[in-house]
Amino acid sequence: MDENRKDPWNDEASLEKHRGDLARILIENVHADVVCVLESTSEFALKKLVAEPGLKSMGYRIYHLESEDVATGQDVAFLARVPLDRIAGKEINDFRQEPRDPLTKRAIVYLTSGKLKLGILGMHLLAHPDDAGRNRKRAKQAIVATSLIREEIVARGYTPVVLGDLNDFDNRKVIRVLKDFNRKQPGDELFNAAEKIQPPAERYSSYWDLNKNGMWDKEEPTSLIDHILLDNSLSTHLLKAEILHVPKDGSVSDHWPVVVELEK
Repeated sequence: MDENRKDPWNDEASLEKHRGDLARILIENVHADVVCVLESTSEFALKKLVAEPGLKSMGYRIYHLESEDVATGQDVAFLARVPLDRIAGKEINDFRQEPRDPLTKRAIVYLTSGKLKLGILGMHLLAHPDDAGRNRKRAKQAIVATSLIREEIVARGYTPVVLGDLNDFDNRKVIRVLKDFNRKQPGDELFNAAEKIQPPAERYSSYWDLNKNGMWDKEEPTSLIDHILLDNSLSTHLLKAEILHVPKDGSVSDHWPVVVELEK
């Protein structure tokens, strides 16, 4: 095992239960064509996940890249049960050129389906939106992301979708920078799919486990830090946006999945 990997599981039985819980949510609730997996620890772990009973029949293929994040050892990966386009000879890319690139956890996949031609940038940005120093570093990560959107998605003729654990709130600088990725044009190019979720009280994707009991207690604060930002042109294709609060008690993860359905 890579010494940089941080393993949160005390034993194999706990890990197996967690993997089964994740598979059940993907099968019964999410049921998506493309899934962005954040905080993946390895391709091997993803192979174990897609081999879970029930999930195996959905035919997910794994698209995984090792990240440059030495602090957590976590990667951004995708599962897809629809064909992905090959760009630069690969079906998943990070287009990393600089060894000190601050956006360590990222991946891009490309998809053509019906009238849609999507370039999907998945990211996990630096945590702790209440820390001023980390906010500045997160803003630098967002600036790198805007270059990727312009140069590796839009310039290739794809419509951008930007998603992940962005660790910031919708009205804060990081999200504003990402929405307005082309400063040469007036207004924002992206909108937050969560804007369509009703009622607004359902617009939360994570909780702060203050007492460290692995569950959401009602007095613990919730927030929306996981986002799916869509190109404005996709507003007429957006059939549904939701945050699946399953299980409601947060016992599987301190984040809940954010899901959109687009018309082809």
